[in-house]
Amino acid sequence: MSVEFQVPSPLVPTRESYFVRYCKKNSDGSWAVVDVSLDNLRPSSVLKCRRRPSGCLIQEMPNGYSKVTWVEHVEVDDRSVHNIYKLLVNSGLAFGARRWVGTLDRQCERLASVMASNIPTSDIGGDLPIPCKVVMHL
Repeated sequence: MSVEFQVPSPLVPTRESYFVRYCKKNSDGSWAVVDVSLDNLRPSSVLKCRRRPSGCLIQEMPNGYSKVTWVEHVEVDDRSVHNIYKLLVNSGLAFGARRWVGTLDRQCERLASVMASNIPTSDIGGDLPIPCKVVMHL
């Protein structure tokens, strides 16, 4: 896979990475998804970001939810990141596992809304009685 990670700001440079992804269902029913970098095989004059082995473990929980453990391991030359964004980038909220789990959480909530069967289709006006529920507990 060839990817470009972005933060919506011109003051934070994008991160490009080239890696292979391996997925395996374990004997206990959990899934392991592992990303291994191939950045060393790609011709590049300067590597600003080197991805190390990363990935996630997905375990089904008895209550019907899934437990996701995500690990992002990268080496980054952050000298080109503007000072006002360094705290955000170094916290993991810009490129780290917290961001990917948050993205996964929002996607699950969108899918749950689309697949909800308790939303009335006849009454379009006024407030709809749509209950909010948390799809994932992290």
